[in-house]
Amino acid sequence: MKSIKFKMAFVLAGLMFSFSACKKEAPNIYNMFNDVSVTFSADHEYSIVDYKQVNDGDSIYINYTITSAKEDMSAVCIKWEGQDPPVAQINLTDGDNKRSYTGVYKMRADRAGESKYRVYALNKQAAYIGDGYKSVTFNVKPDFTFTTNRRIYVPVTETNDVESFYSIKRAKSFSYLNGQTASADIDFGIYATVAPEGDRNATLGLWFHIYSLSADPLPFGSHDFSSWTKRATLFSGQFGEAATFNSNKLTGNLLSSVNIEKQAKTKTINLKETPKTSGGAIKPGSVVYFKTPEGKYGAILFETMSRDENEKLFVVVNVKVQN
Repeated sequence: MKSIKFKMAFVLAGLMFSFSACKKEAPNIYNMFNDVSVTFSADHEYSIVDYKQVNDGDSIYINYTITSAKEDMSAVCIKWEGQDPPVAQINLTDGDNKRSYTGVYKMRADRAGESKYRVYALNKQAAYIGDGYKSVTFNVKPDFTFTTNRRIYVPVTETNDVESFYSIKRAKSFSYLNGQTASADIDFGIYATVAPEGDRNATLGLWFHIYSLSADPLPFGSHDFSSWTKRATLFSGQFGEAATFNSNKLTGNLLSSVNIEKQAKTKTINLKETPKTSGGAIKPGSVVYFKTPEGKYGAILFETMSRDENEKLFVVVNVKVQN
């Protein structure tokens, strides 16, 4: 019996040794591409060599030299980490030094927060051969204010206590009762009209509209605003651009003061009241661009429209505005 146990133990030990001998180490990503090196240089006042804080709208230069020790490079790519494809690709020709390439990538800071960039090489088979395990990072200090989930109540009939006026600066809604002292900061009021029968785009059977208190005549109600400051904020029509408002992509977003202004200027912003038409009525997902009397651009996303537990109508807005 002891002999059988000894033989079984010997066999098991042999199997374990065999498995151990056959085991292969997986490739280590941190030493697979050591033949390519990258250096970043401070050739210009806008250059980044490691990490840098920049302001919205600043110029940024990535001055780099990439070198391949063992094989020719066919292309050099600039990669914004987290996004595909690369933001730039330089294809090397026969006249180029395919073992060492020096270049500069220029951009403008137009996205608040941190961004990391790498420079890497491809061989003639278009295979990745390395980035020197180096990168540069810059942090764009935000120059806009982003306010979310603010409720504005919608009067169906004229009442004093419905918070139907909104201040972008204060990120707060006001009623007629408490709005007079804040009127210098109130940018718009909101109201609803009954949608025509058969309008499938209507929410809750209503059309929603916003207006500046500088509109003449005022489109809703007969309140006395003679003691109010009538702030002359101007608006665009409504656009179905919720994806643009919420986008995290580099192109076509509202993630910096520069891009907010750029996007707003593609619209006509000259209205004191949004149109009373099916195409002009504000719907969930609508974005209205605006320009304040101080010349600041911004955008309002009308996210949802609903009723609260007391059956009071409200809209939820998110707002982005230049500082």
